Amino acid sequence: MAILTPTVLTNLGIHLSQEHYQALEEHFETTLNERVINEIILELSPEQATQLANLQQASDDEVLAWLKANVANITEIVSDEVDILLGEIAENSEALNEN
Repeated sequence: MAILTPTVLTNLGIHLSQEHYQALEEHFETTLNERVINEIILELSPEQATQLANLQQASDDEVLAWLKANVANITEIVSDEVDILLGEIAENSEALNEN
């Protein structure tokens, strides 16, 4: 499910062409993933970090199940990072509209 949609941007007062929207959406998803991973890593013990690293070939469902079992506040981490990123986009709405 996409988090950053044209409707979300419109509600923030941001109007982009389809090309600029796609670029921003890709940047948003990449940045969100990096930030969530960084926050998760801070929560893990060295043993858990090793276990997570060993899941590189696992399916998304397996990784998600492991995260839910080992990172008690995973939902909060994701929610906080989404809020932070959307806040940053809102703060930069004027600059984004210039593109």
